[in-house]
Amino acid sequence: MNRAAARRRAQIAGIGLTGALLLSACSPPQLIDTSIPMQDGQYTGQSNPDEQGAVGTVTITVENGRITSTSYETIAADGHVKDEDYGKTSTGEIGNSAYYERAQAAVRSYEQYSQQLVDKQDPMSVDIISGATVAHSQFLQAAVRAVLAAQGVEDDGSADSINMPSLDLDESDY
Repeated sequence: MNRAAARRRAQIAGIGLTGALLLSACSPPQLIDTSIPMQDGQYTGQSNPDEQGAVGTVTITVENGRITSTSYETIAADGHVKDEDYGKTSTGEIGNSAYYERAQAAVRSYEQYSQQLVDKQDPMSVDIISGATVAHSQFLQAAVRAVLAAQGVEDDGSADSINMPSLDLDESDY
């Protein structure tokens, strides 16, 4: 083989290696070994609190080693479930419609995140829904912990590596 052909092969190999590295850098972290089977039953995981103290809880039901149903809710620091009233004032009014709509976008995402987990069977494959990134992070943390429990694997704290973005709200939003 001549030098030009050898150099060309080296360039192609380098491009392939670079592409593989870029793809692996963009892939979500593998926090769960999906080859470990899940045991049938119901399992619950909780997220870390967000910067306002709210905690997400995911409960999964496993049948025949597969997630067959999932529920997700978030409890605010004051103990209230984030539901159709989330984002309203203490008197039950919509004081800031933009804030209320953002809050309700997060609430609407709960069912979608749950359905994605049933469909994909891997929390790290659940896609972010626009307007619900904090809910997504809390969902992932809680779902990872629920799946680890279903697998009988001790939670080593790896779910803590899932970034919890800032809520990025100013005081006029409250």
